[in-house]
Amino acid sequence: MQQLRRAHHFEYRDHRGVDRVGVVDVWLSAGEDEAVLVLRDLVQADADEQARRAVHTLFHTWLPYLLRPDASVSVLVLRPREDEQMKARAFVLPLSA
Repeated sequence: MQQLRRAHHFEYRDHRGVDRVGVVDVWLSAGEDEAVLVLRDLVQADADEQARRAVHTLFHTWLPYLLRPDASVSVLVLRPREDEQMKARAFVLPLSA
């Protein structure tokens, strides 16, 4: 996989109607048929719903210009470290694109 975009800032509206800013890295396979989105810096309260709204916004704004329509997409959501001793954690967002 190769990194297509790194630390791309984007705006999305969360499930409460509040405008938020997120960061995404986009990785693409050599055949361009598989992509991995790594979401960072999302609000941690209701993280699943925040991630769903962020991905929804990405799929309706600039991802159609970057990915093939038949590409399969996986989404990882990074949770920030609470202190320097902890490892960053991630969860996989169930998605069928």
